[in-house]
Amino acid sequence: MLARVLSGATIGLESVIIEVQVDIASSGLPSFAIVGLPDKAVEEAKERVRSALKNSGADFPARRITINLAPADLPKVGPSYDLPIALGILVASGQISANLENTLVLGELSLDGSVRHTNGVLAMAMLAKEKKIKKIFLPAVNSEEASVIGDLEIYPVSSVLELFYHLQGTKKITPVPHKPFSGIVSCVNVE
Repeated sequence: MLARVLSGATIGLESVIIEVQVDIASSGLPSFAIVGLPDKAVEEAKERVRSALKNSGADFPARRITINLAPADLPKVGPSYDLPIALGILVASGQISANLENTLVLGELSLDGSVRHTNGVLAMAMLAKEKKIKKIFLPAVNSEEASVIGDLEIYPVSSVLELFYHLQGTKKITPVPHKPFSGIVSCVNVE
């Protein structure tokens, strides 16, 4: 089965949508491959995602799993693809059924399934607004940063399990309210 989850990347001064495509083959030896110019941190997502899913009580499919980060010609850097990869595996394996259209997902996973701080959240929120994406699932610790961008539903995620319950409708995550940016406060006393 194939699943698609939208995420994003910052390349230089520009942000672009990255489609995380997850395919779980019904035949073949168990393997887990990530393609699409991943750096070392993205390659290591395999172990973080596997452990996070298992430690969250989900099944990690013992099948051939291929993750494509598209477009394939752009370098993918950092651990922010962990959460979209994990979510894609849950959807592709049939453990969760979710409508992920108009949704951006990003976040690094800990081995216990908790979602860690991720860099570039403000740029991703700006990208989502520019591309008319309505929802963002991101680390709870980054939610205040993203809340300065209006016209978005920002869902603070603390763990894979919390996101699983939200998407299943068991226990909903409350979106963070928009907080307009009030400018930079100077900490320097100029006299």
